[in-house]
Amino acid sequence: MRRFSLLFIAALVLLSACNDAKKPSDSNFRKAIDHYLSQHGDACTMIGRQFPVDITESEQRLQSDTATQMVVLEQAGLVHSSNTTAVVHGMLAPLHGSTPPQPVKRYELTAEGQKYFQKTPGIFGQTVSFCYGDKTVDTIVKWTEPVAAGSYSQTEVTYTYKMADLSPWAQRPDVQREFGDVRATVNGISKSNEVVDLQLTNRDWEVPAP
Repeated sequence: MRRFSLLFIAALVLLSACNDAKKPSDSNFRKAIDHYLSQHGDACTMIGRQFPVDITESEQRLQSDTATQMVVLEQAGLVHSSNTTAVVHGMLAPLHGSTPPQPVKRYELTAEGQKYFQKTPGIFGQTVSFCYGDKTVDTIVKWTEPVAAGSYSQTEVTYTYKMADLSPWAQRPDVQREFGDVRATVNGISKSNEVVDLQLTNRDWEVPAP
């Protein structure tokens, strides 16, 4: 009889915990969003070219976006430059044919830059980025009353984020001046509201797959 009672109590505790996971609450929503951010919360800034990045003399002279970005990244220690010659393929290369080698400033990753460098498959090929931290939930600001959406209950949650392991280079004023997305993310820590939809599954709340 005693063993049966213990099993019954254990079952009730397990059922209660399961029900608690389904309740709309700050703690359950925080857990769901943090789980999502652990997989998709990397804060990264995209670089428009593959490495090594060759900057022509005309780009240097005109201070193109990529040219000025590379200068800043070199000052931050993520890339290093050298002078060389290379055939630079522009967008009109198929029309004009091959071009002769020309002087370029070539930027390559440093050992420090390799720590933050990331390649991501995309629709038009790989994109390259420097990642500088991971978003996690700071505070749950508010949430809407859950409503039925098909076979699920759904709610909209507003929260603020903080950064785990924010890289020193992302805090540099010159980097933030040149990379507006980095500036916006860093300035928004614990201040900017993020909004996400959550749905209730048979186990708990989660961010639905896109």
